[in-house]
Amino acid sequence: MYFLAGTILMAVLSVSFCCCITVGFRSLKLAIDVIDAAADFLATTKRILLVQVLFFFLTLILILVWMSAFACVCSMNEIKADTHIVPQVKDVIWKDKKIAWMAVFMFFGLLWINSWLTYSSHFIVMVSASTYYFNSDASKEGQAEVELGFKFAYLYHMGSLAAGSLFIAIIQFIKYCFMYIAEQAQKASGEN
Repeated sequence: MYFLAGTILMAVLSVSFCCCITVGFRSLKLAIDVIDAAADFLATTKRILLVQVLFFFLTLILILVWMSAFACVCSMNEIKADTHIVPQVKDVIWKDKKIAWMAVFMFFGLLWINSWLTYSSHFIVMVSASTYYFNSDASKEGQAEVELGFKFAYLYHMGSLAAGSLFIAIIQFIKYCFMYIAEQAQKASGEN
């Protein structure tokens, strides 16, 4: 009886799967064509991978410089030894509001520059993929113009990328502010 019920269930699932493939055949074919075109683009333009590596190292340098600058801002506060938890741990006491606002401004700057770097690399890849597509036809595969992507990103569209990154940074900053407020509310409520 269990085998018969299992067989009927599998038959119904198989028929429904075949119906889904039949109904969505055009969408499935389009998805396969997009994956095939993307694979051709990456096979032809291997230097596009260097764009991501370059922006990874630029982001890493940004974070290291930001951390050292943030440590300098933190050092302007009063620092006391914490004797309760772990030896050699220090507590930073944020008494001056100007220094706290400096730290908040630095955090917002990190969000903004990081999103600018991220979306600049995305823009360069999009321009490269577009030039590959429009330089190709049925008889030959075209070349992607990665240099044109850099030229567009830093000569013609730098302000647009910076403005878009500003909007994204503002949204991220608001998200982190609400996360901080929620954490403080949870600490204030205790076990309630």
